Amino acid sequence: MKNLYKYILFSLTVFFVSCEETVNIDTIASGPKLVIDGVLTNNSELNFIKLSYTRGFYSLDPNPAITDAVVTVTDDANNEVVYVHNPGNDPSKEGYYLPQTPYAGSIWTTYHLKVTVDGMDYTATETMLPVTKIDSLVNTIDLDEMEDPEEEGRFYEILFYAREPQDRVDHYLFKFYRNGRTLRDFEGDIYFSEDEFLGEAISGIPTAGYYKPGEFAKVEMYSISREAFIFYNDLSNLLNNDGGMFTPPPANPRTNLSNGAFGYFQVSAVDVMEIEVKEIN
Repeated sequence: MKNLYKYILFSLTVFFVSCEETVNIDTIASGPKLVIDGVLTNNSELNFIKLSYTRGFYSLDPNPAITDAVVTVTDDANNEVVYVHNPGNDPSKEGYYLPQTPYAGSIWTTYHLKVTVDGMDYTATETMLPVTKIDSLVNTIDLDEMEDPEEEGRFYEILFYAREPQDRVDHYLFKFYRNGRTLRDFEGDIYFSEDEFLGEAISGIPTAGYYKPGEFAKVEMYSISREAFIFYNDLSNLLNNDGGMFTPPPANPRTNLSNGAFGYFQVSAVDVMEIEVKEIN
């Protein structure tokens, strides 16, 4: 719970949401639905389209992966990129489609996704917006954590610094890593915010988790559209719905995907910074 308090300080609009949890409201009448988890960035190593079907409400099995879809992305100059399923035959990447030829997206360019599954076309369109540059990451000792660490030896935290442009409205998504592994307080959680609550300077805000000296901390900061922000907000509200009499009835998150598909096609510029955690005497 110490980390949860730390993230509340990050932003009043940070929400905890699960990327992997499938939301299927109609547990009786609805058959399997297509789930599209798509990310296109200005970093060629971070582009993928993940396809699956929703699982049964009481099923504990993973979402069934889709391996025979036709997937393309076209920009507003009509340049088309074909995505192929799991080109490295990695068992952990079933359902993942990667560009046949790696490429990086461009800021202010609009991208059109088309996914064909079982003769049905699903589409989405989004424009890549600029992202704020990360100024620096600084490691420091969390004295409270040092007194009572959740993991032995891990009581260093990473402070995040950036300048937020005030001449436009921005929305962001953040991902945190320790030694290359995604770092979250709760499995599957991600963090997002709008700039109204960040102010002009993001100054010394703690990021996720704790570290030992010699470990590597990485932060990815993504621009997201207003529509993507609404999608994550809807999903957060759904996952945190307590069923109380004053709680709105659950509804599927709004999405940019057509034909009833779940998920979102996210187009983002991304800035990445990584540091090695240094011992402080």
